[in-house]
Amino acid sequence: MIQADDTAADRPAANASVGLRTYLDGVASIVKRVPAAWVRCELHTLKVGDRFVGMEFIEADGDGKQIAKVQGGCWPAVWRRIEGDFRAAGLTLTSGSQVMVKLDANLNPTYGFRVNVSDIDLTFALGDLNARMQAIRKHLQDTGVWDRNRNLPRPADFVRVSVIAPAGAAGLGDSQSTADTLAAAGLAEFIYHEVPFQTRDAPARIVETLREIYRQCRAEPDRHCAVAIIRGGGASADLAWLVDQKLAEAVCRMNVPVMTGIGHERDRNLLDEIACIPCDTPSKVVEHISSTITRSAMVGLRAYESVRASVAGALSDHRAAVAVTSAAVDRDAREAIRVADRVVRAAATGLEPGARDLLDQTHAAVTAALDTARGSARYRREAAGEAIQGLRMEIVATVGAKLRPLDLGTERALSEVRTRLDAVPQAVTADMDRLLAQIRADAARSAEDAGSAITGLRRQAIVDARQAVDVCRSAIATIQDCADALHPRTVLAAGYAILRDAAGSPLTSLRSVRSADIVAAEMRDGTTHLRNESQAQTEDQRA
Repeated sequence: MIQADDTAADRPAANASVGLRTYLDGVASIVKRVPAAWVRCELHTLKVGDRFVGMEFIEADGDGKQIAKVQGGCWPAVWRRIEGDFRAAGLTLTSGSQVMVKLDANLNPTYGFRVNVSDIDLTFALGDLNARMQAIRKHLQDTGVWDRNRNLPRPADFVRVSVIAPAGAAGLGDSQSTADTLAAAGLAEFIYHEVPFQTRDAPARIVETLREIYRQCRAEPDRHCAVAIIRGGGASADLAWLVDQKLAEAVCRMNVPVMTGIGHERDRNLLDEIACIPCDTPSKVVEHISSTITRSAMVGLRAYESVRASVAGALSDHRAAVAVTSAAVDRDAREAIRVADRVVRAAATGLEPGARDLLDQTHAAVTAALDTARGSARYRREAAGEAIQGLRMEIVATVGAKLRPLDLGTERALSEVRTRLDAVPQAVTADMDRLLAQIRADAARSAEDAGSAITGLRRQAIVDARQAVDVCRSAIATIQDCADALHPRTVLAAGYAILRDAAGSPLTSLRSVRSADIVAAEMRDGTTHLRNESQAQTEDQRA
């Protein structure tokens, strides 16, 4: 019995208890002995505060179902060190980032259980981003769309360009001033779409905009020339949002060339690899468009020069054709006159006396035929211009020269003609009639053919010359507009300054600026003079 009583005394009383803090302190002592560990998880939430940086970590299974969650965080000094390392590597920590974090378990009786973050593995984050990019590259190559946009023909000219950029993006203002100049000159049309680049839904928003532009391009294939995706300077880590499979595939499948100008010159992202025209910055995108338009204008100018040379050659050929036609008309007229002269002379020497009346009638008929031919040729001569005018004068002079000796020969043969009038054969009269008819027909046909040919050639030459002048004026206007866009006044209006030395010569290098005593800074609203401090200090030391 005594032994039984001793055993009962050793057992605690029924419903014995301890305080909550005592209990939590006991658990905390056990938790404290759990060693720190590197844990793979997702940074679900992030709240940066002045006194504490709160974080929440979760883990999901293969179906996306959450299977673990814990609250924690770190002190501001630890966070500044971690964030600095990530920014130096071109990355940023945001909600949704996959991380490998070093955690210390801690149970505080007042605040409960949480984990303390002592470090986040940078190499794991880089590996996750690179792994995503590599997976996207493989998907695009396996589906056969990797080179689709890159292999599209580059535009020979720009008519309409859709620009996708975040609102107020750095670098957009400078490039937009040049674009506005091109648009004001009627050389190109720019359509702006404001889409955020630094949010979780940024890829989906950009894809939606690309699909809208895709439909517009199909409706107007001759108007839409390119799509420009631009974003100026800023944190390079913000570009990680653009590493998205659906976005990359949408760019590859665009039916017009895609231009990229994202970040700084040193930045290189996945969209640059698949775009048709990758540029380093937004300004270089607009420079490419401007230079392409200028190059197209120069091609137009060369085409105009070629047209003008072709017109000059055609005019030369036309003049040669007119000369050949004039020579043919002159040759035919001379031959007709020579034939008439021979026939008349033969008839005059063979006429019996008394044939003066018949000779006069023949002379009158020839004169009438010549007058008729001259009257008909006058209308054609006015249409043909100076070429036919010279030919007509030469024909008239030739006929006159031939008729004058004919009159003299006729007077000498007058007495003999009168004595042999009755013996004139009727065949001579018929031959003269046929000869005169042939002369009239040949002269009229030659003059008509020459007039028609010259009129047609002149009309065609006038049409070709007018078309060449129109092309020339258009090309000159285009070149003038491009020159205005690149004028120093335009550069100054965009916010730049031109530095000059005391003599007014431009300073184009850092060395020339340092060596100048006085620097004149020319800006859009005036000029101010700056004194070089380094030169002043050197002069003071010498003094």
